[in-house]
Amino acid sequence: MCRAAIPGPKGEGPGAPNKEKNASNEDEFLFSLIRKLDCPVFLVLTKIDLVRKDELLPMIESLAKRHNFAQVIPVSARKRDGLDVLVRKIVDVLPTGERYFPKDQYTDQPVRFMVAELIRESILIETGEEVPYASAVVIERFEEPKGQPRPGTKPLTRINAAIYCERAGQKAILIGKGGSKLTAIGTSARRKIESLLGTRVYLELYVIVEPGWRESRAFVESLDWRNQLERLAETRPGDEDE
Repeated sequence: MCRAAIPGPKGEGPGAPNKEKNASNEDEFLFSLIRKLDCPVFLVLTKIDLVRKDELLPMIESLAKRHNFAQVIPVSARKRDGLDVLVRKIVDVLPTGERYFPKDQYTDQPVRFMVAELIRESILIETGEEVPYASAVVIERFEEPKGQPRPGTKPLTRINAAIYCERAGQKAILIGKGGSKLTAIGTSARRKIESLLGTRVYLELYVIVEPGWRESRAFVESLDWRNQLERLAETRPGDEDE
């Protein structure tokens, strides 16, 4: 795809002839590049909400004559005009890529990362805009089922997760009166995790205040799932009874 610079009307302000010449040279340079491409080229005119309709059509006609564009799509991101059309047309011309993963594998992220994301999702839903972007989830313990479950029951996965926030007030919101909010977050997350894992889940959540964690490079790096897996590998889970 190519976005062309459009010169302003002639005689517009001081030095307009030079500006028009420079813009024309830029346009010619862009068109010289796209003529060498062996793929569909879209002409996307942006910010059309700033252009009068009686000027827009002549502009489109003038540019369309300079190349055989696969699509000419005017858009306005501010008003969301043409965005759905643009995405749909791009998808239509994309070639089918090589399959790198099995059909039933929908992510290359580890399960522990997905579990942390499901807990964060529940925080977003349960707390609205009060603390979500100031919270992080770290899986401290992930104990997969051991042995065979009792007849008529599913295996049990035990998960302990820490929810980090930046201020005591945020911790109070996450916990709620009498622990009601944390219970709601845990119940919602547990159901999603059980659906993901196909097992029963014992989920224990606790909240930790870590002032300014988002500005701490070391802490943010510790959230990387690779670092979390290393820590989990070094920690031997306790042998608790079900």
